[in-house]
Amino acid sequence: MSTTFDVYASTSDIPSFNDVLTLSNIYLNKELIRHSINDSYEIDVSIRKEQTHEVVLLDKSTPATWAIDDEYAWFTVNEKSGGCDAYVCDFSDYLHFEHWYDEFIDDNQATVSKAQMRKCFESGFYWTFRRSAGQPAIINLSYGLVAAAFAELTNGFLFSYDGAWDYTIFPASANRFLQSYFDPQYPAPEFANWARECIAILKNSEC
Repeated sequence: MSTTFDVYASTSDIPSFNDVLTLSNIYLNKELIRHSINDSYEIDVSIRKEQTHEVVLLDKSTPATWAIDDEYAWFTVNEKSGGCDAYVCDFSDYLHFEHWYDEFIDDNQATVSKAQMRKCFESGFYWTFRRSAGQPAIINLSYGLVAAAFAELTNGFLFSYDGAWDYTIFPASANRFLQSYFDPQYPAPEFANWARECIAILKNSEC
């Protein structure tokens, strides 16, 4: 089973790959320190062809986007096996915005304003970050941090509908998301247990 984070941007001014990697690694470093994990890790990225998985020449100073339906980004850590695949997706469902937004009014703890969400929907695209089953613990942690970096740098928000993290906090700003993500004391036991399990593996250097 795979899980995904979607990130909607409120701006067409897309950050560079270098900007995304810098912020992602700042987030990762903070998490490692918070959990007393002493090993050194670094997130990196390549762009690949969707059908052949051929690596595409990448200038990391360019905006962090890639061809829809033809390419994907592959985020890795320390060149270890496994990773997170990410896609740029067309979004043409703006007409359903009101219904989509109203879903969160009563049940979720959304911290993103309606005006900001509307602006994000108007951008016409979003990124999706996928973690497939059986990934190393460091990927389980870091792919959410990469998604948060995209959201922060574009003044956007994160969303997940498939259990990547607690559905009730979404849509969430990067800051709101990072307050709860991978918290081993999180109130929802399934997410707290998942965090504790991955952190224990990382502490034992079995990432």
